[in-house]
Amino acid sequence: MKNKDCIFCKIISGEIESVKIWEDRKFIAILDVFPNTEGMTLVIPKKHYDSYIFDENDDFCKEIIVASKKVAKMLEKGLKVHRVAMVMEGMGINHAHIKLYPLYGIDEKFKEMWAKEKAYFSKYEGFISTQLGEKKSFEELKKVADKILK
Repeated sequence: MKNKDCIFCKIISGEIESVKIWEDRKFIAILDVFPNTEGMTLVIPKKHYDSYIFDENDDFCKEIIVASKKVAKMLEKGLKVHRVAMVMEGMGINHAHIKLYPLYGIDEKFKEMWAKEKAYFSKYEGFISTQLGEKKSFEELKKVADKILK
């Protein structure tokens, strides 16, 4: 299934040029043309799925994660990084995909690493951050849990 207006569908069909680094029967991996780090990669299903992956069936979710793992291992080896971060934001292009970010400057041995500044977002700003916010009290967290569990 192809969406004629979807840039990823056009990349998959060859209408738009890309730099493909991996492919199997169901997925491709391409280097992002707007990378914020060297080797930033997109893992994209060849079939058009809406971008909110959590609405898709469990089999698809498993398959895209396994495909992303294969590509992450390629990035580790080829770019000589010890870790690759994975993001499923789904807000830029309405075609399911996973973003892979090689994490440069990380030692092979695990060491805790935290951002110096705190961040908190009350609405989506067009990007995701993994920075921690200020510590919340258990009372505040329980109020949030109540909303979730209603």
